[in-house]
Amino acid sequence: MYYRPKIFFPKRTYSMFGEDLIIKEFFKKKKNGFYVDVGCYHPLDGNNTYLLHKKGWKGINLDINKLSIELFKVARKKDFNVNVAVSNKSKRVKVYYRKKINMLNTINKSFAKNIFKKGFQTNSINSNTLNSIIKQSKFKNKKIDFLNIDIEGNELNALKSINFKKYQPTLICVEIHNFKMIQKNSEDYFKRNLVYKFLSSRGYKILWKNEFSFIFRR
Repeated sequence: MYYRPKIFFPKRTYSMFGEDLIIKEFFKKKKNGFYVDVGCYHPLDGNNTYLLHKKGWKGINLDINKLSIELFKVARKKDFNVNVAVSNKSKRVKVYYRKKINMLNTINKSFAKNIFKKGFQTNSINSNTLNSIIKQSKFKNKKIDFLNIDIEGNELNALKSINFKKYQPTLICVEIHNFKMIQKNSEDYFKRNLVYKFLSSRGYKILWKNEFSFIFRR
């Protein structure tokens, strides 16, 4: 079973679609938790971890937008904040963007062509695996309570870059980018999604979903 989204939320939400309220409720008894936010974008606006941060949680925030990470370094000084692309390989990659700070900026060229119809600019950035990034932080020996991944078409590669046996994420929120699936809005299309298949094969089940996001639990 999973929760369906509501149009109006009785409490203040900072997420795009109220995901943070589902997440907060799931962890209501959890103190001093640990989150990893891949594609964190902004410390408050459209952010799935801000309510956890307010509860005293700490974590890792990663984004390809340099200005985003500068904001996190001010707003979440006790977190590990890194300007980096996350993928299943460590290498130099292209960033496709319209604005220097934009939640749609991506390292996925196909996604960029689909979203940026009027064209885009490019620059480059280092990519790294989640395993490697976590090992560089003070949180390297902690299990992940909440993993959030929103990186515009590269979510599956990010998931493939983490050692699930070691870090054992309890709850995972992943943005999806299957435009046919969104249009059809059918259960069959959701279950054909590669992220869904990948996490289902590791024992995760859907807690909540809408047209753009899955929340999985162990």
